[in-house]
Parts: sequence; C-alpha cells; structure tokens
Amino acid sequence: MFTSPAWSRRGVARGVFAAARAAAEREGFRELVLTATLPGVPLYRALGFDIVREFDDALPNGERVPVVEMTRAIRHPLDAGLTP
Repeated sequence: MFTSPAWSRRGVARGVFAAARAAAEREGFRELVLTATLPGVPLYRALGFDIVREFDDALPNGERVPVVEMTRAIRHPLDAGLTP
C-alpha cells in the first residue's frame, strides 16, 4: 500500500491496516506477513510488526529495491487502539 504524500499523516494507512487486520481475523488468520519498502518500516513497527529479514527485491525492469519482510500476530496488544 502506498499513501499519496498529500494524504500522509492523516490516518489513511492505519485505517486500511485496521480493516485488513479485522478481515484476516474474521477469516481465521493468525499472522500477517508483509514486505515493506524502507520508508514504510517505521509505520509497520508502530503497528506491531517485527522485522524477519532484509533483502533486495528485483523490479520488472531489473532494478533492485531494498525491502524488509515483517510479521505480526493478528491479536496484538496494540489492537486495543484500532477500530476495524
């Protein structure tokens, strides 16, 4: 997910995350896994994700982008502040 800079710091990403987490929980998932670009890591850490590994991902044009694989349990202490 990417948020337009014009809409940053307005809770858009947190709202999308809350809806996705709630949907995953309803479907019986126990863990979320994502690949984040480096600018997104602070947000995902604030949402309770932990870094699993860092690597370079290849784009279709052959360029490589540094990314971070992250995981988070569906039920998490931070969930108290989220509303699906």
